[in-house]
Amino acid sequence: MSFWERGVAMAKGTTATLNEAATATGVWQSGANLEDLRSACPFVRYGSLAEAHERGTAVETMWTIYRQTAAPYVDHDLIEAAYAQPQLRALFPFHSHRSLNFSRCTGFPYTHDVPVVTPVDGRYRVTWRKTRSPQGPADIGEADNPRDAVALVVAHLPPECGPAVAGTAYDLDKSDST
Repeated sequence: MSFWERGVAMAKGTTATLNEAATATGVWQSGANLEDLRSACPFVRYGSLAEAHERGTAVETMWTIYRQTAAPYVDHDLIEAAYAQPQLRALFPFHSHRSLNFSRCTGFPYTHDVPVVTPVDGRYRVTWRKTRSPQGPADIGEADNPRDAVALVVAHLPPECGPAVAGTAYDLDKSDST
């Protein structure tokens, strides 16, 4: 079972009984928090990022995760350069295909209106993900170091690109049109 809220897989669990599955569904749909869900259904598991989403600190927690990870696909110099910029630090960071992305929301699907940085052969390619050419993402430019790549991203932020909000890109689209 997966328990979703605002585009985030908050918890998951496996059970062999229909009664436990029905109980978990009912508890979750009643608006229970993660702790209450696990209390009522011990087979349910969740992690620190789900707790951060519940507290409203998902952006800060995700930055902390990336800054502390030993994952080989994370370029720590790039993470630190992006984190040093308040405009980017307010956005939700995520990785996809070795690229560092930034979203104006914390749930999936994420927004794709902020440039993406991809380390390539010792350099950093900055592209638009949303505006694709037939050959792939539309290029903004390349930089020799993470700090210059981040400067390109900041220079191309959409207007009023404020802090990331809870929800999905669809939720933002609805609020942007009102």
